[in-house]
Amino acid sequence: MSIQKAVTVKSSPARQRKAKQLEEYVNALQQYRYFLIASITGLPASVLKQSKSLLRQDGSLLKVVKNTVFLIALEKAGKNPKEAEQYLKGQNAVIFTNKNPFSIIFFLDKQKIMREARAGDVATNEIVLPAGNTGIPPGPMISNFNKLGIPTRVQEGSIWIAKDTVVARPGDVISPELAELLTKLGLKPIESKLQIKAIYLDGRIISPKDVELDVKLWRDRLSSAHTQAYNLAFNAALPLPQVLPAIIGKAHMEAIALAAQAGFPAKEAVPMILAKAEAQAKALYEKLKAIKPEL
Repeated sequence: MSIQKAVTVKSSPARQRKAKQLEEYVNALQQYRYFLIASITGLPASVLKQSKSLLRQDGSLLKVVKNTVFLIALEKAGKNPKEAEQYLKGQNAVIFTNKNPFSIIFFLDKQKIMREARAGDVATNEIVLPAGNTGIPPGPMISNFNKLGIPTRVQEGSIWIAKDTVVARPGDVISPELAELLTKLGLKPIESKLQIKAIYLDGRIISPKDVELDVKLWRDRLSSAHTQAYNLAFNAALPLPQVLPAIIGKAHMEAIALAAQAGFPAKEAVPMILAKAEAQAKALYEKLKAIKPEL
């Protein structure tokens, strides 16, 4: 067999895999309205698997992609490959969905997928080792406990943690000793999730950094806008269904006050007119009494 034929035979399965991948990507791009590019660099396979399962339950599809093949698929599907190219660096997965892409981001943010700590990881939450039996026999591991400042005692053939101890706070770098200890204790303290890098929306690709995704901020803005619109309609006496009861109530009170001020004996104004007359009479009486105490 010639060298050229050998190379052709050897590379054929690779070309077939790429062709199959390309077909899958194009089909997904045609089937789903939106897609999101997510970085999976350094993401454990267990987290990726769980994310894929969660998204499938939510009606979306997650695929780990080959960057160059996906760019070709984007071109075939007419989905702005040039805009996407800057985001297709490193290892990536693509989420295909017919739902609002921002709802997918919020959905992923709510999913707390925890994994084992590795040396060099940054703690995402406070890590507390609870007091009690660790199940670890005394031996070399005692030096790890001591080095990490964890109070211990040996009891019933095991190392016991004397009291609840904070071993890391958010932002702390996990040391090799702490990573080893947490693994031996069976703890999974690191929150891990897909990092969304880009969103395909309305024919263009945008970065989540360019969009304000703070739900509380938008809720506050909407609430403030509603209040301002209501006050404007009320003060301008716009006959809108939402403000009509308040406008009518205000007009009714102003009419009664006007009638009372003018001494017009309208039914609702009579109590106010009488009260005002009584107050004026008492005031007049006090003035006269000051001049003639014998009154």
